[in-house]
Amino acid sequence: MKNILLKLLTVLSLVMVMSVLSSCIDGKDGAQGPQGAAGQDGQDGQDGQDGQDGQDGQDGTNFDDPEPPFVAGSPEGVGNCHLQDGNWYPPNGANPGSFTGWIGHPCPQPHPNQGGFFGSAQTTSDDGITTSVVTPEGAFPSVSIEEVPPGSNFINTVDSNLFDFLGNEMQNTQPSRLGDSTYLLHDGPVVRTPINRESPSDGLRAIVDAIEAAEGNGLVDEAAVQKGIDILEGNPIEGVAYSGFPMLHYNGPNKKKVVEPIYDENGVKVGGNVDVEMIFWGQHIESDTALLDPSQVQDVPWTVTYSINILKDGIEDFSPMVMNFDRAPNDTTGPFHASMDQTYFPMLQEGMKYRIKIKETQGKYFNLVYTWGWRIHPPRVQVMENSTKIAGGKTLYAHEADVFGINPMGGEAQKLAAIAMIGDVSPAKRMWNLLKEYTNDQSGVNAPPVAVRAGLAAELKEAYLDWQDRTKLPTGVTADPDATITLLYANNTLYGSRQGVSGTGVTGDDSGMGASAFKGICNGCAHDWTKRPYNYKVTLLNGDHFPHGYMNVDFGGSRGWENQFQDTDPTTALSSHLHTEETVILGNRTQLVDDVLLDTTSNPAKQALRNVPATVNDGQGITQATGDSAEFNVLELITNNRVFPMNSGGTEEFLQPTPREIADDGGFDDNAANQLGSGCFFTFGRNHSWPNAGGPWGAIIVPPVDAGTGVPGLHKVEIQYNFEPSRRLKIYQFDPLHHDVAVYSLH
Repeated sequence: MKNILLKLLTVLSLVMVMSVLSSCIDGKDGAQGPQGAAGQDGQDGQDGQDGQDGQDGQDGTNFDDPEPPFVAGSPEGVGNCHLQDGNWYPPNGANPGSFTGWIGHPCPQPHPNQGGFFGSAQTTSDDGITTSVVTPEGAFPSVSIEEVPPGSNFINTVDSNLFDFLGNEMQNTQPSRLGDSTYLLHDGPVVRTPINRESPSDGLRAIVDAIEAAEGNGLVDEAAVQKGIDILEGNPIEGVAYSGFPMLHYNGPNKKKVVEPIYDENGVKVGGNVDVEMIFWGQHIESDTALLDPSQVQDVPWTVTYSINILKDGIEDFSPMVMNFDRAPNDTTGPFHASMDQTYFPMLQEGMKYRIKIKETQGKYFNLVYTWGWRIHPPRVQVMENSTKIAGGKTLYAHEADVFGINPMGGEAQKLAAIAMIGDVSPAKRMWNLLKEYTNDQSGVNAPPVAVRAGLAAELKEAYLDWQDRTKLPTGVTADPDATITLLYANNTLYGSRQGVSGTGVTGDDSGMGASAFKGICNGCAHDWTKRPYNYKVTLLNGDHFPHGYMNVDFGGSRGWENQFQDTDPTTALSSHLHTEETVILGNRTQLVDDVLLDTTSNPAKQALRNVPATVNDGQGITQATGDSAEFNVLELITNNRVFPMNSGGTEEFLQPTPREIADDGGFDDNAANQLGSGCFFTFGRNHSWPNAGGPWGAIIVPPVDAGTGVPGLHKVEIQYNFEPSRRLKIYQFDPLHHDVAVYSLH
């Protein structure tokens, strides 16, 4: 194990060549960025030519119309793209020469540090326990994102695809356009199919109850025990959508797929596709695909056909965010380019399978896809990595196979060996261990009965409740009081010491739709980071029997972020101009009682109603009540929100049951022309991401649990952020070696 750690510590880095091209304009209202010329002052952010920007997406909703052939455009005159000389540095800072390339959104944004070496300064303490990181300076002026929202790092939306450093247009990289609610990257209509809404949580809770009842009668419910093991191991279970999805995350090598190429009638490769199955429920997103091989579609666009099963408590907005690599001067893989939510489609019916086909750009740009669950985030997130990426001298697939075997689901022996790598502190592993106590290796009519152990049911329930919530540390794990947050690697995922799923659904503090209705930023927050520098301390514990990595990535704070899907939220302010003044917003019928907002309609769009204007007695609007007095029927309200296009509710928003127009029969059309989504604030536009810690700046490895004592492995990371965060997501941290669901973010 020591040799493995040494190898990982020496290399773990993405093979990428970096650029330190000097900073240019940020594109926001034609404002001048550092060391750049003034940008075009386009109307409402339309500061670039349209070019071919919509040809690779569906125009409107007539999916039977043939799509025009893609014709690559030039970056000249598009947004802030311009040719610029610069030094292209590899990660160690050596200068191999000067190159000319295209810079400025929607071309690659300048790298941090304004022309100096753009990598983080990363050092390790003498005892090897603490890694200290100092990020480079961000490319934008230091302005508080709270005092001057949305911040200096906000860049205007450009109606165009992305372009790489070499000036090549990247097909299928514009997810939406200004003034149009069409999802440009949907390939065909969304199709819904009814399914059984039972979730793994439902199944396991029923098993806990059955075992508890049997224990009270001095019996063992062997059928319940076996079904619990089947759920945890991912064994086939008839009649449920989660059959084959293990709750123990031991099957990474079985979750690799290849993008299969597609040829036309002349045998010419024209694209590719891969099918991905997912389940959403509670705090969970699980997928049958964690590793994706795009090697056969390097120079052609391709698609992912998603089948998303919405189980009980699983309503969500489908928002797969693709991360792209740029191209280096020699046309090999370069550093990070822009990332984006490819859609933001509301899946608001439990017991439905949604089939959504998403268009991708050429495979040579593919880094990974994050599928967020913004309504409960953290921890709803799942990642589909490029399996061919190299870390520590081997592919990501090899990292999985070295730990869990080539085919961990190929037989009982392989399965048990793989599950043994999961630490016993994991709530899922604790449930599995307890259920295995009630299994009998002997079989037949003469096999002795399984003895009841008093208290096992209580232990099983405690483990089940721990498994339900990754926003708190499991039983027996203590947070570091000196850290901003303590993270525990267990079951190949991450548990965090901060929790806060807000809103009870019954007390008037939210929309009454339950936890999935909440779309806020307080379920894991870094409220105090609004301006540079920000010092962040994370204590990393590893309860698994193999090393985990740590990487920290910025999504647009340092290099800039763009908003998308401006027209997808019916509660977004209705004015056609940027909200630089107080704006009139239509209000739903609600009630204010002693300044507490209560909903009185079945379809509320929650607003921060504080400045209530004159009432209009037409039976519509708001009721204002203070003590025994009341004013009725306020038709509209004034919001002082100055951020376009965020809602008048600010960052704490509450969702409508459905943003679709309801038909007379109570149904709605997923593919109607009015393609309203359910929110703006948590929609990523194109954001220019950058690694903060780990990865190219040096491996950060958390050693495994001590097999003898059970003491978790320990490593600490201290980061000084020298830029302002984006409003979307402040701190993204994950295991780069076993990514999948090993993610924990702070907003």
